[in-house]
Amino acid sequence: MPSLVSGGTFENNWKNILDKLRNILRAEFKGALPVYIGEEGSEGSQFIRLDPVGSDLTDLSVTGEIREYTIDVFYYFAEHNVKKAALDHVLRYVSRIEALIHDNLTMTLSDTNSSNAFNCRLETTELNPDEESGVYVVQWEYKCQHQGNIA
Repeated sequence: MPSLVSGGTFENNWKNILDKLRNILRAEFKGALPVYIGEEGSEGSQFIRLDPVGSDLTDLSVTGEIREYTIDVFYYFAEHNVKKAALDHVLRYVSRIEALIHDNLTMTLSDTNSSNAFNCRLETTELNPDEESGVYVVQWEYKCQHQGNIA
């Protein structure tokens, strides 16, 4: 284990948050919609990809810190000429994913303390931001907060 100056330990909060979010999405779609983190896999006629973007320190004290994590969530649907029936399909998935995230405002992580990510939400939804790729893409900005580095 790496040595830290203060003698404490650390948790890989990014991994814990991404893994939990992926598990929630996978449980909802039961294999019908693969969920990837980063560029792993990323294949098929439709799938979700989670891309970590950054974190912001929102509260700091001697006993710990609260960070807000940002993850881009992409839903890919491999059809470049999206007609009404295909658009209805995409929008059903969009609404279902938005409702799923709303139903998981708090997530218990698999770290050593079983800590929680909280205030989990989708802040923005952009439909087809990547029209050049030949697939229909939906992009969300997902945010959650986590209290870590607790002394």
